[in-house]
Amino acid sequence: DSAVYQGYVIPPYYDSLVGKLIVHGKTRGECLMRLRRALDEMVVDGIETTLPLFRALVREPAIIDGDYHIHWLEQYLAG
Repeated sequence: DSAVYQGYVIPPYYDSLVGKLIVHGKTRGECLMRLRRALDEMVVDGIETTLPLFRALVREPAIIDGDYHIHWLEQYLAG
């Protein structure tokens, strides 16, 4: 969980799970707020990432309210 750090250069043959972002808070709302900020500030250059998707997901009302199910993401992505 600590292989990537600020200034790290991702090699051409990288694991698609380059890193993970973990946030903590006293409430779900606080965690989501911290997660939104962390995602907005996170920068990964040189490769495609899922950051745009996750930035959008943490702003979705269903995610904010905890009103989702096992097929929610599939339906969301299908539009």
